[in-house]
Amino acid sequence: MPTPDYDSAFTRAIAADPAGIQGMGIANLMQAAVDYNAPEMHAAEIGGAGGVANARGLAGMYTPLALGGGDLVGADTLTRMAEVAVATSEDAMLLIPTRFALGFMKAMDNRRRRFVANEGTSAILSSAAFGHVGAGGSIGFADPEAKMAFGYVMNRQGEGILLNERGQSLVDAAYRCLGYRTNAPGVWVR
Repeated sequence: MPTPDYDSAFTRAIAADPAGIQGMGIANLMQAAVDYNAPEMHAAEIGGAGGVANARGLAGMYTPLALGGGDLVGADTLTRMAEVAVATSEDAMLLIPTRFALGFMKAMDNRRRRFVANEGTSAILSSAAFGHVGAGGSIGFADPEAKMAFGYVMNRQGEGILLNERGQSLVDAAYRCLGYRTNAPGVWVR
């Protein structure tokens, strides 16, 4: 078995400048020495790191959005939530190409980039879907076209900074079960 390659733009940036944005982002997590399972952490309001749920709860959060918005948001807002608002050739923090809607990640297909073990550079969904990945491989999203809400979390955080192969394989299986035929174009299509 070949040795995994952990050399990515993200890890190189940390090694080159530990005081840079990537290094400080990781250092803040490492130095905090907090128990993310403690009730105090669950009650804390931590932007970008405070989402705590099981998979059922995560999917439940996206369910109204997958079913047309309900009492949560109107049809026009739901449409805007699903449209790409920003796409980068290199995200300033993650150092990979990214695509975002208003507050949500969109499908990102970075499979053709040089493989880096557990980097987690892709989140391949349908073009109608929007949601967000979490560090270590979790994901939650709504797909209004497929009327699907999806949540995946682990009882042990995986490696990588975005969705990893384990999580993507579950997303892929869900789309196949709904009759989608391929993700070769970078998004799941029927």
